[in-house]
Amino acid sequence: MSGVRFIVARPDSLGPYVERLRRLERSILYPLADGADHFFIDHGPEYHPFFSSMGDAYFLLVLRGDELLGSVTGVVRQVHRGGRTFQALYICDLKLAEHARGKGLSRRLIFEGLTHLFRIPALRRTRFLYGAAMRGARGDVMRTARGWNPLRMGRPASRLALYFVPPSKLAELDTRGGPVLPVEDGLCLGPAPGRRLEGAGWCTTAGSKDLQRLSTGSPWPLVHLAAPPTAWTHGWAEYLRACGAELAARGGDALACFSIDERLRNHIGWLRDAGVPADSVCTVYSLDLTFPVEPPAWVHLPSSEI
Repeated sequence: MSGVRFIVARPDSLGPYVERLRRLERSILYPLADGADHFFIDHGPEYHPFFSSMGDAYFLLVLRGDELLGSVTGVVRQVHRGGRTFQALYICDLKLAEHARGKGLSRRLIFEGLTHLFRIPALRRTRFLYGAAMRGARGDVMRTARGWNPLRMGRPASRLALYFVPPSKLAELDTRGGPVLPVEDGLCLGPAPGRRLEGAGWCTTAGSKDLQRLSTGSPWPLVHLAAPPTAWTHGWAEYLRACGAELAARGGDALACFSIDERLRNHIGWLRDAGVPADSVCTVYSLDLTFPVEPPAWVHLPSSEI
């Protein structure tokens, strides 16, 4: 596609583009209940707080004239593996207008974003890049990576099982015989320090990232159980039960949302045996320039940051 230009905006310079970004995301619908309902993602009136709460946010926009054709966001942040901490770039929120798809713009957006690693001094120390893709009927966003594409430089680092569960069901879990804590080193990609966890370890993204249902015109209420394995002091089973009990006591119709690496099979198996199967899958892709000898045994990316 010709005649396009790329702009890098920061939270303090994003204002002139916010309404166009919000119109673009309102036009992208996701199915619920096998298509009986749909939702769109709403990042709120300022757009940037969801991203800037995770780290140092950069917004790459592609325009033709004044028309916004697409965008991708990069968040510079610290991630942890074992006792090591290093700078990472979370590549997220890739989206294109419907009429601009299939014309190579997704590839150009990602490529343009990577070139900024070498143009912006603050990004030159980045040694780990990652992104997350929800899986749908046709696969995930990697299906767009035909031919040479910077996305192909990353490999699947993990598949995460995603759950959407009534808190009362978690509160009723029998934690006896629950899985033990993972002892191997894992890769912790969140939660960000900017999003405070409440109670036993949960948070919401209300106001900064809402899933707006078309049928009701209101947000789909979700509460995220975001604490990493290092915070499960009494094990995963007790963590889920404690969060469920707290949320059930609050009342309301919010669902508890959480993720876990599929390689932690004993955790997933225990929950399945308790009558709580996974509802969806998310794939984490990464490009690790720290060149580790072995891959991490597990990856934690909380549902609040997907």
